Amino acid sequence: MVSAEDYAAAAWLCAALPALRAGAMGDDLVAARIEAAALAVRDGAGAAGVCRDLGYDADPAPTKSADLPVLDDFGLDPVRVEGTYRCPHQRCFRRAHADERGREPVCSIGDAPMVLRAG
Repeated sequence: MVSAEDYAAAAWLCAALPALRAGAMGDDLVAARIEAAALAVRDGAGAAGVCRDLGYDADPAPTKSADLPVLDDFGLDPVRVEGTYRCPHQRCFRRAHADERGREPVCSIGDAPMVLRAG
C-alpha cells in the first residue's frame, strides 16, 4: 500500500518533472539522476524517498489540504491538483485540465496521457 507521503510526493514529482528537466539541461549528471528518479517511481519505488534522494526533503509529517496530503517544503511552488484528468496509474492525487488547445495533460513520471475522470 502506498503511503500518503508517497502519494503526495508522486503528485509533486509528476507536476515538477518538466521544470526539473528544463533546469538540468546542460548538466548530464543531474539530468540522468532526474530521469532515474522518474523511472524508479514509475516502477514502484516510494516517491518520497526518491524525492529525498534528489535533494528535495519531504516534510516528515505531511499536512492536509481539502483532505489531500500535501508536501510543501520541496522548494518549488505548490502544485494545484484540481481538474478533470487524473493520474493514469492511480499512484497520485494530481489533477489537471486540458490546455488552452484542448490537449490532454500528461503524466510526467510515466510519460502517459492522464485519464479523463468520469462524472
